[in-house]
Amino acid sequence: MANRGKSDTPKVGRSKSRLSPEPEAASVFDANELLLKRMEEMLEGVRLDLVSKFDKIVSRAVRREITTALAPLEAKVTSHEQAIADLERSATDHDDKLTTLGATVASLKDMVESISKKCEDLEGRSRLNNVRVVGVPEGSEGSRPTEFVATLLQDLLGLSCKPALDRAQRTLRAKPKDGEPPRPFVARLNMFQQRNKILRKASEASPLIYNGRRISVFPDFTAAVAKKRSAFTKVKKELHCCPGVKFGLFYPAILRITLPDGQVQRFEDPSLAMDFVEKKLKNAVIPDSV
Repeated sequence: MANRGKSDTPKVGRSKSRLSPEPEAASVFDANELLLKRMEEMLEGVRLDLVSKFDKIVSRAVRREITTALAPLEAKVTSHEQAIADLERSATDHDDKLTTLGATVASLKDMVESISKKCEDLEGRSRLNNVRVVGVPEGSEGSRPTEFVATLLQDLLGLSCKPALDRAQRTLRAKPKDGEPPRPFVARLNMFQQRNKILRKASEASPLIYNGRRISVFPDFTAAVAKKRSAFTKVKKELHCCPGVKFGLFYPAILRITLPDGQVQRFEDPSLAMDFVEKKLKNAVIPDSV
């Protein structure tokens, strides 16, 4: 036991002698750390300085190259901007002009429509004394068509004297070929009352026969008026089947229907007239007939 105590004492002394150099090692480590940190700072400063100088050198060169390359592009862009500005200004001017032209066109359209109606009315009035004679063979009139038509009307209608005609001629179209229908005569009478008398006589004496051929006498309407009047043909056929109903087609194209009770209806639209006949007249007439 005594020996163990002796041996322990010198061991403790050795351990103390080994721990004594630790403060010196720590100071050396700190110095190295400080030196390393300063070197890193110096390197970072050198790096930043090099980067800055490099950026300056490169940026100048690149800026020159970019400026040189962009100069023509900038000139083109400026030119295009000017062109676009001119186009916008021109488009604005054209838009203003189009607005003005639109108003002018609308005004002219109304004027043309009004003038067309007046011309149509004047042409129709200029034909009020005319009659059309349809079905007379070509060449029958010889060289004196006015005298021929006057004699024809007197014979066909049983007139006491020849009607006074200003003139009579066939319609102005190409002479028909063999087998085609003949051109109608257009005859102008001196008096409107005589024209109405001829039309009434032609309606009463229908059918009219000349040399074995059927002849028809009609009022002389313009193409537009004739088209409007022909649109009522189907309605007039239906009205013929309605007993007690009177009707007439007045100038230019107005259908007048007189009901059995004296009520009068006027139509300028054939579809409205047909709708009235089918819904009002037929439904009212059929039950009475049954």
